[in-house]
Amino acid sequence: MHRRVKGGLYAAGGLAAAGALTACAWGAAGYAYARTRRPFLSEVAPELRSPALYWPGHLLPERGFIWLSRLINLVNPDRAYSADYPVDLDIVAGKSPEGHPFRARRLTPHAGRDTLKPAMLWTHGGGHLIGSAGFYDPQNARIAAELGMVVYAAEYRKSTEAPFPADLDDCYAVLRYMQDNARDLGIDPERIAVCGDSAGGGLAAGVVQRAHDAGHPVAFQGLVYPMIDHRTGQVGDVKAGSMGQFIWSPQSNRGAWAQYLGADHIARGKQGRLPQYASPARREDLKGLPTTWIGVGSIDLFHDESVAFARRLAEAGVPVDLEVYEGAYHGFEHIKPKAPQSRKLLTDFIAAVRTGVGA
Repeated sequence: MHRRVKGGLYAAGGLAAAGALTACAWGAAGYAYARTRRPFLSEVAPELRSPALYWPGHLLPERGFIWLSRLINLVNPDRAYSADYPVDLDIVAGKSPEGHPFRARRLTPHAGRDTLKPAMLWTHGGGHLIGSAGFYDPQNARIAAELGMVVYAAEYRKSTEAPFPADLDDCYAVLRYMQDNARDLGIDPERIAVCGDSAGGGLAAGVVQRAHDAGHPVAFQGLVYPMIDHRTGQVGDVKAGSMGQFIWSPQSNRGAWAQYLGADHIARGKQGRLPQYASPARREDLKGLPTTWIGVGSIDLFHDESVAFARRLAEAGVPVDLEVYEGAYHGFEHIKPKAPQSRKLLTDFIAAVRTGVGA
């Protein structure tokens, strides 16, 4: 009996020692990994630094983020709706003239109920893989209240459910509903903006181009660090310094675009066989597009494509305002919402929308 107890003590001691060694090994590995990130973190604005930047998303395989996105979508990422702003929230659903069903969250300001108001279609980000319109309720409630405009935030199918053009069709259907029923909805059809962030920025740009080509243009587009060029982050597209090292990496981008357009999208792009509006920065003729605002961080993976798109818009005669936030990475305003750069991004965006639709 005594020997069995003694043996058990030895076994327990051995397990404890093994556990301690494992913990030490993981700790050493974590320390070594953290040291590799320090040179990149030095380029991040001090106010935007966060433990979240140690997330090893850049180490995931291209399909890794796709698998992770399926898990993320099991959890509803909506934020609690805030009654801090004098707006009403309801859900609208229906079908576009083309027969595409749609669903959107509508935020209507209390003020000016008897007048035609400007309106905004918001398309949320998430790499075409994750996210929800409700996550942006606090932002959109503020915009609705401050600008006296009606905000429609489109829900859309993710690429894990249906690839392009499913999400574009869903968002475009909301815009057509807004335009076709504008006066009944209390909307001024001449003062509609289409805006979005990240993949939602790409969707916004695609919706705007489609509306322009169909003969019912909008007044303004606002693109927050938009995902608009399928070639970014592909093998051979090497980014300098910290660009693309945080939150959204080249690997994430490659996997997301492959899920969205197919694994052969690069080859098809070179052959001119990509579907229209899928990669909005690839559009050749930008003349006649609406006034545009683009905001992006200096170390965001999408910095270069945003700057290039802004330059081409300007060359095409489109009024464009480009804001670059120094030391800011992708999605920085969600990671550090109280940082001055985050506050400035939202303030700049709201001011641009106000000017763009005459709110």
